[in-house]
Amino acid sequence: MTELGKTITIWRGLGLAICMLIGTGILALPGLALDAGNVHEAVLGWLLISLVAVPLIQICARLGLKFPSTAGLARYAEEAVGPWGGYAVSYLVGGSFLFGLPAVALIGAEYVQQLIPLTEPGVAFFAVLLIVLMTLSNLAGIRAVSLINYAALAVLFLLLGLLVLSNLNFLSSGLGIALEALKVSLNWSPGANAAVGAGAGVSVNPKNLWTIAALLFWAFLGWENLSFSLGEIKDPEKNVPLLYWLSFFLVTSIYLLLAFISAGAKAAGVPLQGAAGLSGLVRFTPGGDLLVWFMVIVVAANACSWNFTASRLLLSGGRTGIFPASLGKLSESSIPVPALGVLFVSSLALILATYIFKISVSDLILLVNQNFVFLYAFIILAYWKTETGWRRWVFSVLSLASLAFLVSGFTWEIIYPICLIGLGYYRWSVSKKGELLEKEKQYVVSPDESELPIGFQH
Repeated sequence: MTELGKTITIWRGLGLAICMLIGTGILALPGLALDAGNVHEAVLGWLLISLVAVPLIQICARLGLKFPSTAGLARYAEEAVGPWGGYAVSYLVGGSFLFGLPAVALIGAEYVQQLIPLTEPGVAFFAVLLIVLMTLSNLAGIRAVSLINYAALAVLFLLLGLLVLSNLNFLSSGLGIALEALKVSLNWSPGANAAVGAGAGVSVNPKNLWTIAALLFWAFLGWENLSFSLGEIKDPEKNVPLLYWLSFFLVTSIYLLLAFISAGAKAAGVPLQGAAGLSGLVRFTPGGDLLVWFMVIVVAANACSWNFTASRLLLSGGRTGIFPASLGKLSESSIPVPALGVLFVSSLALILATYIFKISVSDLILLVNQNFVFLYAFIILAYWKTETGWRRWVFSVLSLASLAFLVSGFTWEIIYPICLIGLGYYRWSVSKKGELLEKEKQYVVSPDESELPIGFQH
């Protein structure tokens, strides 16, 4: 069997990391954060989640350096808790895609709603169209998906550049809001349950702050998936840590720029709430309506990428026994048709459920985010077991504190990731029992009695 070559340079890796991280989140989260709180709480939430991510990035970088292989997260999980960890991680990630794909499609539909007056059934219909598009593009093969991604990446960076250059006045006022929010947070006492203020019209509610930070965790999902490509990095000892920290600095800078601009625009009276909130800001740039259509293209490309990754997860799991074996089959064109079919049907069912039961995009994102909080728990445990010296304790404790903060506001929803982990463990135990029974069967029914131990011979 041939091995994958070391073909990813630091610059190629940096481009790959940015593509994994910047997508739907940067388009949807500024508006959703302003839905969950006021401008000061939204800005403070962005700053807080950026700090929370720092120890997690350090841990991902160290584990990537120690285990630079295509096994990625599964290898980390096995290091943390043993072979069953790979099963648990597969179910956690698979369960995240179950809600993440419909969330991405609904975000795209809400952007379409900014251009075409749509009722709630119309939004659901356009979300279904995006699901159909992402499925067809993946059925067409990797070249079609890559072409869509490259076009969307060019559009995204053009869009971000125009947004920043056209809204420097909002950026200035947003920085002022950030300073006010920091002053409020420094004056906040742990016993305060209500909103606290440090001036007229300036307040921060701790509950709203948690909701915003937990929601924004979506923007920082992707570094853990970068682990699957680290086996192809050139000079990993030098480039793996550099790749993580450079991508973190660049991506976080982009996030904070848009967060400040959005806060400044909202304070000036620009309507920015909702998953398509950033479209209100786009209207202030040249060719605003056309740029909103470009944003829909970015969302569609993001959906295609998620669908591609999810189908490969199901394909791999079907071949290793983690998922049903039928999901591990390829078509004559090497397309994982059964896996794509399952994702298509489940996405349609979830979009229908969101329409019937009035489930918001924010709720779907929070469900995905809490799964990744538990996923990071496996990563932290692997780090603690493999690291030595003061780093082991400092970054493990800081990361656990970060996860404790993120999970603190979840109530009954944590049943979902716990059940997924339990299902992974159950599937592993059934698999192990099956292997033992098969070995015993082959051992007892040996055609040559001389090969049996003396006690088993007649």
